[in-house]
Amino acid sequence: MTYKHPVDIQTGHFDLDVSGVAGFFGGEEAISAMQTIHLYKYRKYMGWYNSPGSWNVGKKFGMLANSHFWDGLFPGPNEDPAKFFELDGKQGPKYVASRSGSILEHTGHLAYLMMQICKEELGVHVGGRVTKRNNVTLIQTQLVFEESTAKEKPPVRTIQPHDGHQKYVAILPIAVSFTTCALCGWTYDWFCCSMILLGIVSNGMASLVIGSASLELQGVKSAPTAPPGDGMLMDGDDVVLLLGKEEDVATITRGRFTLRYEPWVKMRSKKEERKRFVLRDGTGSTKSNRRNDAEAGRRNISLDQGPNHEAVPIKDEYAAIGSCSLLLVAQLLAQLLLIPQGTFFGQIMFLSSFAASWAYNLYLSSIDNEHIQEELLLEALNLNEQHMRTYSLGTRTTAAVFACLMLQPPGVYEESEWKKLGFEPEGIIRKFIPNDTPVWTTWREKVLGVMRDQKVCSRDTCYDLLQMSDQEKDMFKPNDQKLLENLLEDARTAYELAVNEKLWFKCG
Repeated sequence: MTYKHPVDIQTGHFDLDVSGVAGFFGGEEAISAMQTIHLYKYRKYMGWYNSPGSWNVGKKFGMLANSHFWDGLFPGPNEDPAKFFELDGKQGPKYVASRSGSILEHTGHLAYLMMQICKEELGVHVGGRVTKRNNVTLIQTQLVFEESTAKEKPPVRTIQPHDGHQKYVAILPIAVSFTTCALCGWTYDWFCCSMILLGIVSNGMASLVIGSASLELQGVKSAPTAPPGDGMLMDGDDVVLLLGKEEDVATITRGRFTLRYEPWVKMRSKKEERKRFVLRDGTGSTKSNRRNDAEAGRRNISLDQGPNHEAVPIKDEYAAIGSCSLLLVAQLLAQLLLIPQGTFFGQIMFLSSFAASWAYNLYLSSIDNEHIQEELLLEALNLNEQHMRTYSLGTRTTAAVFACLMLQPPGVYEESEWKKLGFEPEGIIRKFIPNDTPVWTTWREKVLGVMRDQKVCSRDTCYDLLQMSDQEKDMFKPNDQKLLENLLEDARTAYELAVNEKLWFKCG
């Protein structure tokens, strides 16, 4: 009797069932790779490969489409594209303006990136007393935007994407996808051939449409007569001093990255504005707003319907992105039905294209996109090593005096003139150290005295003023004398550094 193996291992009727994972495999990597599409040059043209994770990508980016229809298919928040692609939305550090005295408890995404850039700098170690080091970075801002004729619109500048090696690496998944598709056709496996081709087309179209936006830097419009926007970003032991024009500094503290899509992507079916019913007391009825939204598509509302109507912009629909997301989701359904019908060789080719594409997506997702944003920001702000210097100071008091001296208006030494300009040096020092004991009060008065006497006193004389007098020795006990001497030593270190830096700024 011939022995027969209990399991038939012949491949003639064997089907490798990859349909269950075809649309879900590598979803996180595919999403992460797609979110980098605006940061790299030619990236939008390099999406013609059979990428895994089509279901995840479609559901994720379908949330960009904004209408009742698309919200039903892809439920979720309709965020601004810049926030959606993590180009905006990070909370920046506290900002203190040295002239106006205005304080921003939280700045924007660009200030966050700038602070991260400065934190990455090692800084020049400055001698003197050391307790806990504070890093202070000086940034001499440069002209960002050309003179604009628009009086109300904020200035905008287009940012060129980063040019890296990713465009060459993309050749691998593209070549593998087209090769495997051709081999499946050569073996007459039209099921797997069509599925690979569908994956190529759907991912390529999605990359082309989603990546069609231009990355822009949007600044803040300031008055021509605005004073210099000098101020400081404060994040714990890291401080960034921003010196320059109000508009250039405000671009860092309140500017943002934006994505500008073409009208064919936004798919606006109506004019820029429409009218909504608003009650006379300024509060709108939610129910009437919803009704007017529904009726807006069936009738035109005149622009002169009285004071109870208010013009509001119509939200962009991004129907083209919704259509591409729908195609990606439909790709999964097709894979569920057709891939099991293919041959063993075809299914191996299908998985091979997935593997090559997954490796490329993994490569893109492994790159630090925040670092790429930092490079693009420095390039857009026209900043380089010549305009930035970082110092590692030994104590908080040294950092406070150094920041105060660097933010002092050049050539202004009278206290009455400081008030006219809105400069309050004591307030700046208090942002670092708010102590009000007699020792700290005496120390602050001596620092402010040196700032006032810089006009009439030489460098050595001002340095000598930061010494403890005999009268002050009689005022304080030995412990307080030691504390005051340490604080004055910190002030002398900061003064010496500030004098050298001001000479560097004049030369620069």
